[in-house]
Amino acid sequence: MTFETQDAIDAVDVDTVVDAPSASAYNPIPGEQERPRYVVLDDEYTASDGSKYRAGVWHFGLKPSKGDNPPTLVQQWICSPLHVDAVTHDSAGANFGRLLRFRNTLGKWKTWAMPMEMLRGDTSDLRGVLLSMGVHLDPSNAGRNTLATYLQSQVPARKMEAVMQTGWAGGQFKAFALPDTVIGPQAGKVTFQAQSLHSDEYSQRGTLEGWRRSIAAPAVGNPVLVLGLCTAFAGPVLALVGAESGGVHLIGDSSTGKTTALQGACSVMGGDSYRRSWRATANGLEASASLFNDSMLALDEISECDARDVGEVVYMLGNGRGKQRAGRTGGARAVTRWRTSVLSTGERSIATSMADAGQRVKAGQAVRLLDIPVQRIHGAWDNLHGHPNGPAFSDAIKRASRQQYGTAGRAFLEKLSRDTSDMVQSLEAIKAQLLAGIDSGDGQPARAAARLAVLALAGELATAYGITGWDEGEATSAAEVGFAAWLTQRGEVSGNAEQDQVVQAVLGFIERHGDSRFSDATGPYEDRQQATVRDRAGWWEGTADGVLYLFTKDGMREALKGFDFARALKVLQQAGVLSPGADGKSAKQKRIHSRNVRVYVVQPEKAYSAQEGTA
Repeated sequence: MTFETQDAIDAVDVDTVVDAPSASAYNPIPGEQERPRYVVLDDEYTASDGSKYRAGVWHFGLKPSKGDNPPTLVQQWICSPLHVDAVTHDSAGANFGRLLRFRNTLGKWKTWAMPMEMLRGDTSDLRGVLLSMGVHLDPSNAGRNTLATYLQSQVPARKMEAVMQTGWAGGQFKAFALPDTVIGPQAGKVTFQAQSLHSDEYSQRGTLEGWRRSIAAPAVGNPVLVLGLCTAFAGPVLALVGAESGGVHLIGDSSTGKTTALQGACSVMGGDSYRRSWRATANGLEASASLFNDSMLALDEISECDARDVGEVVYMLGNGRGKQRAGRTGGARAVTRWRTSVLSTGERSIATSMADAGQRVKAGQAVRLLDIPVQRIHGAWDNLHGHPNGPAFSDAIKRASRQQYGTAGRAFLEKLSRDTSDMVQSLEAIKAQLLAGIDSGDGQPARAAARLAVLALAGELATAYGITGWDEGEATSAAEVGFAAWLTQRGEVSGNAEQDQVVQAVLGFIERHGDSRFSDATGPYEDRQQATVRDRAGWWEGTADGVLYLFTKDGMREALKGFDFARALKVLQQAGVLSPGADGKSAKQKRIHSRNVRVYVVQPEKAYSAQEGTA
């Protein structure tokens, strides 16, 4: 039989799928009147004339003949069995694709939602992906062209919503998309669409019972490990309770077990490849956050990240959106968005890491990623469960994390996607329990408690679903321990960290520059000191209540660098450190050396009192 490529295709029918052509009367090969047509043979077929057709996608066409001669019947093998089962598109009716079903080299059927944009150009990227997935292709130029034409021609009646990142899809929390599957009662309506099927972050190994026995059970009595596992379960819960991205940063010396807790947490959804480093995430933040949307982002060792990037990473992770960028045509590209639960580790706190770059941690950053020290009885551990020491216990968790992973997260998603309980009410009850006896009037302990309450809720849900094997309340107890550690790390049980930071910024500025960049506001203008002031930040004025510092606007902005200026002024005013004008505004009019100047009047004595009042 001669295999030729048809030079032109006038019309194309949808493909015919042959599952097992065994009946002698069956003939999938189209006659002249049925061509041109694509046919997919799932198995090798032998025609009545003895011609053999290998399994795969065939194009059967017509080649015009000279004169009045009838056209020549031609056929071309394109690739191994490859069906186009559905048209895919996102919720906005864009990002179209095709759901492909194919048999790989091992004889196993796989599916992949192919973005239609991969058909542009010479389709080399598409062919590379199909080859890597185990699809056999005609390597000729004719085969390349015919493959693209085949895929582009198929428009099945079945339509499916496609998502381009992991997480909840469909808007009802009934389908959760992972790179290799969709979980939930509406899983059949959604598919994950990407330019490659290769993604081993969400892999699985072992059994749920094995994971429960080797990782969840040893976590009992170890609040650091329990909190880590809860952080992993919390990723899919965030959207259900309307919570923002964020999480905890475990602080501890080297070899204490904090990275082990991170590895244990990663085992909920995947294996070793699930974990990310701070350095890699700072360089590819949006890609990492998108890959772990509605899941946990695990960041190991903050010291590997450039200190100048730490603050921006924390801000962007909590903000849940990437940067606006221009597309190829000059228009604005869609902004990457995500919601993720974050578990981070390091020997230094977020604030200390940022200070290395001369940056000041803002209150909002401090409650997006909570600094929690892990100094327990045996490093990060309290209960060694029969192991001789902390390192031995850590080694056992690490080994288990390499053998048992991915099963707990999928089981959790199956249950969560069918849960109709009032999770917000449960969340508020846990938050109230965490805040019992705590003065949270400044809002920051309340925000920290709310973040930890989400982790506790996720852990309690996993327990109620029969996944962890813990007693009820184990997750909440771990959150209480974490909250107490955060309060201790914060340096106070009550008070306003934001106020302290703002007040300390102003006091520090005065201590550094009070003698060099301020001068007497009431002394003679001809005083020699007036001529020696460089980069003036203001003046000072002696009163019965002590020395007042009269900041210029530029001077105050410099002192409050790193803070939102308007908010910082309000904080100073509320603390009684900044004396407002008669009109209630932050700056007041003062007569200095025969001219009117608007200044910010700071009373250092009250600043010290404000700090003592929150210590």
